[in-house]
Amino acid sequence: MVPGISPEAEASLTLALDPAVTDLTLADLQAQEYHLFDGQDAEAQALGITASGPLTVVVTDPDRPLGTIRVQCGGRDNVVFFDNRSWGGNMYASIRMLGAGSLAYFCDVGDQYVALQDIYLRSHNQLLFWGRGSSAVGCSMEIDGTGASVVVGDDALISGGVWIRNHDMHAIHDLTTGAAIGRPAVNTVLERHVWLGQDAMLLQTERVGMGAIVGARALVTGRVPPWVAGAGTPARVIRENISGGRDLTGMTEVERRAIGLGGG
Repeated sequence: MVPGISPEAEASLTLALDPAVTDLTLADLQAQEYHLFDGQDAEAQALGITASGPLTVVVTDPDRPLGTIRVQCGGRDNVVFFDNRSWGGNMYASIRMLGAGSLAYFCDVGDQYVALQDIYLRSHNQLLFWGRGSSAVGCSMEIDGTGASVVVGDDALISGGVWIRNHDMHAIHDLTTGAAIGRPAVNTVLERHVWLGQDAMLLQTERVGMGAIVGARALVTGRVPPWVAGAGTPARVIRENISGGRDLTGMTEVERRAIGLGGG
């Protein structure tokens, strides 16, 4: 499907191709023209990528700059993919891929601004998926667990200071038994048109539903239903039957389609 990626990462990508998450389909992937570079190649550097360690860079337009992207690789067979056919070059990211066989896949974001201060893929065969038209003023992630994924759906609106962590980071020990306790790593999925407010933290969040709004400084675990606003620590639903938007004057046709309402 996508050249250069491991079968495990390819399987994870297939799981992200959910209509609740993205317009991208398997047929779209199969129809794309790909250009592959080593992360050390001059062509990759001209796109704005600085790589430390072995890395495969896949793009759809070899002549359109991406922005400023630093990738540190500790293992082999890691891939970063960019559908950059209409990119405005507004991505600024620091990505660490410590394991092997992982994939960071960025769909067409057009002229949206995407700032990812610290993306940390800690294990093997992991997936970070960034949906079409999604933007971020400042987002960081830590992904742990072999085969674990963080999926950001199309048209996400992510503010500054946002953290997404799919695990507890460190063990918590029972002082009576000495046993490690805590919750295992999860896959985190943001459906289409989700809005994460300033300094929101998603900690072992399994799914945020379509069109949901997460308030500033909210702490989210578990699941958030679609078309609600959640706020607080821990977050709770404070309003239903709503959806966020980029345009202050009303819902655009793109936004209506993003949450399944159709145009008009």
